[in-house]
Amino acid sequence: MLTTPPPAAATDELFDRAAAALRRMLAAEPRNAAALARLGDIERRRGDFAAALTAYRRLLAVAPDDTEAAWLVAVLGGARLPEAPAAGRAVPFVRMTDFLPPASRDRLLRDMLAARERFAPAGIRMNARNVLNREIRDALVLDEPTTRDIRSRFVPKLRAVLPEVLRRLRMEDIDHIDPGRIETTVAVHLNGGFLAAHRDDGVLGNARHRIVSWVCYFHRAPRPFAGGDLLLHDAGRAGGPAGPAGAFSRIEPLCGSVVFFPADCLHEITPVACGAEFGDGRFTVHGWVWSSVGEGR
Repeated sequence: MLTTPPPAAATDELFDRAAAALRRMLAAEPRNAAALARLGDIERRRGDFAAALTAYRRLLAVAPDDTEAAWLVAVLGGARLPEAPAAGRAVPFVRMTDFLPPASRDRLLRDMLAARERFAPAGIRMNARNVLNREIRDALVLDEPTTRDIRSRFVPKLRAVLPEVLRRLRMEDIDHIDPGRIETTVAVHLNGGFLAAHRDDGVLGNARHRIVSWVCYFHRAPRPFAGGDLLLHDAGRAGGPAGPAGAFSRIEPLCGSVVFFPADCLHEITPVACGAEFGDGRFTVHGWVWSSVGEGR
């Protein structure tokens, strides 16, 4: 399901100024719960999860009954999630920074560069048809025959970590998750590439076929592009808007890392800026863990 593209995110400079002002306030009022919550949100938007976690832990120390703070500490600290706060929540995610070792990354990138001619513009699913719309998505995807080889390398690794991922996301008791059905796609975002805010569940026409989304990043070293961050938009909270107008967690595309998150959450990819060479792009292997309910792949 696609949504209207969100307004442009605030600049790093604005985030820096806001964070500095909040730290000055907290130096004078260290138990200011509202300031701590706001600081944590800003650090999440910047992608500095260590700083955000510190702010939320301080908030939880000040307000131990704050269920939203407890939720955020668990999300960012890698713990199993508590009960979700009633007023809304940040999207939970699991990030593993060393999922692909350097040798595997290098091999994968070499294979993708050799397969350059087998990439084609990526479409979006609308009204049961796959259509091109570069106002919503600008990326290239690898053809299915070549992707099958990549899938054979990834699926065993994904199945090995999936029990821990589901535990941390509080999904281990969902009896219709099928770890045997893992969809895989290979994509590259070149200069200007992006993906507008959308959800992954039900995009094939049957609600909740896709339960967990995952994305693994790889690229040249040093990183030849800027941008390409994954934004996971909060589901909404008391006193604030839901979706793109509200808070979000910014996940940097760290080479060799993998990120898992619920397929029904609103998320997007920020525009990429890079050189003209194909190898300068933001490469991903990504996909979905399916429900066993409904039709096949």
